[in-house]
Amino acid sequence: MTIMSSSFRHLDDSGTTTLLTLPLSDFSKTISSNADNNDEDSDDLVLVSLSNDSESGGLTMNDLLNSQNSVYILGDTSESDIAHSANAPSNHDNSHQRQGGDEEGANQYSSSFEPVAARLIVEPCTSNTGNDSKRQAKTLDLVRVETSNTYIVTPPMAIDNDCSGDQQGDSKRQKLSETTPTIKQQLVTMPARSIGVVPGENSPSCFFLDPMVLPQGHFANKLRTVLSQWVYNPLEPPSTSQFGYTTRELAHICRSSLSEIEYALSNRVYGAEDVLVIPAGVNGVTRYGMLSEEGRQTVSMAIVSTLLESDLDLEWTSSDNNMEKTMELSPLMREVRSNWQREEGADNELADEVVWHGLRPIVSYNSVCSKDEIPKQAQLIVEEVAKLAAHHVFLRGTPRSASGWEEDEFVEAWSIRLPTMADKYQASMELLSGIAISEMVEDKLQWRYFPASGLPLNLSLRIKSMLAMRSTWTVEEAKPYFEKMALNESEIVALLKSHKK
Repeated sequence: MTIMSSSFRHLDDSGTTTLLTLPLSDFSKTISSNADNNDEDSDDLVLVSLSNDSESGGLTMNDLLNSQNSVYILGDTSESDIAHSANAPSNHDNSHQRQGGDEEGANQYSSSFEPVAARLIVEPCTSNTGNDSKRQAKTLDLVRVETSNTYIVTPPMAIDNDCSGDQQGDSKRQKLSETTPTIKQQLVTMPARSIGVVPGENSPSCFFLDPMVLPQGHFANKLRTVLSQWVYNPLEPPSTSQFGYTTRELAHICRSSLSEIEYALSNRVYGAEDVLVIPAGVNGVTRYGMLSEEGRQTVSMAIVSTLLESDLDLEWTSSDNNMEKTMELSPLMREVRSNWQREEGADNELADEVVWHGLRPIVSYNSVCSKDEIPKQAQLIVEEVAKLAAHHVFLRGTPRSASGWEEDEFVEAWSIRLPTMADKYQASMELLSGIAISEMVEDKLQWRYFPASGLPLNLSLRIKSMLAMRSTWTVEEAKPYFEKMALNESEIVALLKSHKK
């Protein structure tokens, strides 16, 4: 990370942009040979284009001058920058992690743009993870734009009657935050300096850097991949205190603002949909990873068993989120924990973070804070509990046919595992979308377990797993398996075509 120089130079354009000049030494991977020279003006400069339209979402001069913002340039990063990353259970080399389009920003530009190994981050100096903080934070790719123009900087210099060399030198680097003098001063032209000498090239190259605003969730694929390096197994909890990544470490690896990562984690969006808060945080440090598939299944089964056997007064709601009557959540969590320990024969106790990770998708609750905060009151969502019971049937039930469940047979087994919910509630086969797939076998419709949660996070590997299970997919059938990837219909169609044998 490189904090931008406090001595900015800028050229105000009469058009819609401002050209900011930055010392090339601000870019850690491209420090010029002149960077160590004591003469400040010997440092090569590079132009950065700033938008004058605050509504465009691009980088503006106000972003740089705002005392509530921290603005810095972030070079190329990797997981190896984090000391304990080598201890990750699923650790593999970084080149493999980058497959599948992890760096979304770099491949969105036309041939006239050339991405460089740097991003410019605008970070609000607040700890607020709400919508305001998300809107203020910006992550921008600094993109090299070729031009036929040659840019020359001729810094103005104030002349006083008794000006000395030192005074002249000081006047050449005025901070932008200083008030512009109202008196008209005589200016002289300093020696012209060409902008854009590229290290390693023999001649100047005419270019400037254009900050390209990355879309919300630009880091989603990278975040999923990074989190999946730390798979938490509740049956064998890790002994190390540095298991998982902190928000700051995730922001560094994903090359994003801290505020954007905090928002994704707190709201379970943009690649953090299935993130797990790793239990036993040390000194209040929260770390994140993923729950193992075995752990997810055992916790889900304990929840269904608890709902079937419990004497608790359960409160139910449909998708309309009516919160008129709620139930205490802590007794339910306590029974789930006890049930899990008994069914799995485990010596250790199931952590609250893991129990809540299993319960959160099936309950409705009022919360203005992070989804990691466990509420006191909640309601069970009928449809989501029915889906959980469907998982229970596939994992613990035994169909008559080895090839799969016939529909009537499955519905019967499913109904037995549904707790006493809303009056006359009947689970619909439509709820199996993303849980199982159907096919005709000897003129009978059969269902096979194929949960989206068990597929690889990498898009290419995911689609290969789907095609290995079944060679032909309609868009409607495939949609649930890419729901958390935020792909639109045309992108799903293109993905299916590109991988079809």
